[in-house]
Amino acid sequence: MMVVILTMDSLGQTIVDKNNSLSVQPEPKQIINLNKSIILSVPAEILIPIKNDQEQNAYNYLVHLFDEKFNEKVNFRSEENEIQSHIKISLSKIIDTDEIPNDQYYRIRTNLEKNEVTIEYVSQTGLLYGIVTFAHFFEESENEIRINLFEVIDYPDFTRRIMIANPGKEGIKSVLDFAIRNKIESIAIPHRQYSWYKIDDEYKELFEKIGKWKNKYGAPSIMQMHNIYDEKHIEISNKDDIDRLIEVIEMGVINGADKLMILADDTPPFKFGEGYILTSGNDKQKFKHMADAHCYLLNEIKEWFEESDYVSEIYYCPPFYTYEDMHYGEMELYKGTPWEADAFDPLYRDLNYLGLNIPADVFILWTGPYVRSRNITIEEINDWTYHLKGIVPFLGDNTLYSHHPFITTPMFTAWDNNLPDDFHLRTAGNGMIINGNVNSEDSKASFITVNDYMWNSKSYSPEVSLKKAMHSLYGKYIAELLLDLKEVELNLRKTIGERELWFESDNLWSIIRKIRFIHTKNPFYYHYNYTRMKALRLQLKNSVPEPTDKNIFIEKCLTLDKKRKEILEKIEIENPGIFANLKELLVELPDFDSIE
Repeated sequence: MMVVILTMDSLGQTIVDKNNSLSVQPEPKQIINLNKSIILSVPAEILIPIKNDQEQNAYNYLVHLFDEKFNEKVNFRSEENEIQSHIKISLSKIIDTDEIPNDQYYRIRTNLEKNEVTIEYVSQTGLLYGIVTFAHFFEESENEIRINLFEVIDYPDFTRRIMIANPGKEGIKSVLDFAIRNKIESIAIPHRQYSWYKIDDEYKELFEKIGKWKNKYGAPSIMQMHNIYDEKHIEISNKDDIDRLIEVIEMGVINGADKLMILADDTPPFKFGEGYILTSGNDKQKFKHMADAHCYLLNEIKEWFEESDYVSEIYYCPPFYTYEDMHYGEMELYKGTPWEADAFDPLYRDLNYLGLNIPADVFILWTGPYVRSRNITIEEINDWTYHLKGIVPFLGDNTLYSHHPFITTPMFTAWDNNLPDDFHLRTAGNGMIINGNVNSEDSKASFITVNDYMWNSKSYSPEVSLKKAMHSLYGKYIAELLLDLKEVELNLRKTIGERELWFESDNLWSIIRKIRFIHTKNPFYYHYNYTRMKALRLQLKNSVPEPTDKNIFIEKCLTLDKKRKEILEKIEIENPGIFANLKELLVELPDFDSIE
């Protein structure tokens, strides 16, 4: 191929014609291939003038990326010096944002005459995303650095893309780095291992590390999550309890948290006919019900933010976050029975009250019609909005747990749900929060895929997204080993789980039969419930094949385990770190002596 030199090499560079490709995940909205590359001698000298703190943070992160990628073969500097730079990277804040879709928008432009690439941005986050994309322009070729030239216009469909992570203080930096590299807008730090009523030492150290990271790089957004009924039930009428909670919240805000979620899901006490109930006598005297108490608490927190001049978005996960919560089960089963009002009235009461009394701008979490909603319709969104008196809910997505039987992690599987085409315009805050653990080895690729969906929802392909994510994270060879491991692991879990379910269905049947004889002479609706339970038991039992001979079962388990170990040995040779992370996630063989 003939190379056409377009500039003199007095700067230690040449510009050549080259048909390039740009592989970035999530894929930008628009890429224009200039079919040219700048070839720089090593060490490459690149000038990036800095005008403000946002640009300094972006500069710091670009240096961080290149120190790892090119090992001192690229030198960045923010001021002119006696060494002439090969190329200039200009950072330019967009002032006129009238036509800009959202503040994570960025664009990259190239001026060959000036040997200059310009990254234009609206916000700190958008600038960092532009920097990450620009880093993909570079490639190493022998003793040269090549910058392949493109022009890019890019922004996400969903602006709030919140991913839950549980890294602990030792793993937090890698999670924050993972978020920026993959353009994940927010990392949420879950509540269950930390107290809401006192500052745990490890929690403080975790957030101090977050604060140092954000001071240097500026992103990602951080959500702190506190379940006010975990370990110790809050007494909202007690000012000391509120002050304790606010003290923990303040520690997080000082160290970079700019989102807060107050959770009351799953843990507070429940009484059929009354719904979720207050847990102290003082609260019962002061508040009409739990929704009343929570609105009071959220108003107190919002007022504290305003008085303290802190800025944070506030989210609230109510006990009723779907029509199918942990106590009620399938709500349709109550319709047409004497218990219909007892089931629905507390739910509608609390949703109505929240809609009328919750502070403005607080996002109310909703998981869709089910806890793990694989399909959500416009009618279902409108229904929940109606009961919240016009407040559109914010989707909490639990579906990374729901792709495979007998396992609650995605195990290298692409996120794939059926949502309205314009869902990003219909959900509150133009966003979603994704439950799971970004820090878990078998979940990282899955989180990248759901972020791909939220970036370009109409063009999202689960298969393409997963393949790109796996190859980017692990390389082609290890990615293939991991997918082989996935198939073996799922097969082993299915083998064990199906056998357990078959026999446990018989145990369930013995209990159902006892109930049948207790209410055999009662009105029909009792008998109707019995027939439902009987059908459920039959479906459960026949959803799996009849168990094979126990010796055959044991042999199959041992064969799968042997194959699993063989794959793990290959992974350990290539990457001991990934091997160590995966070992903790795999199912143990059952006790063959005690299993039926």
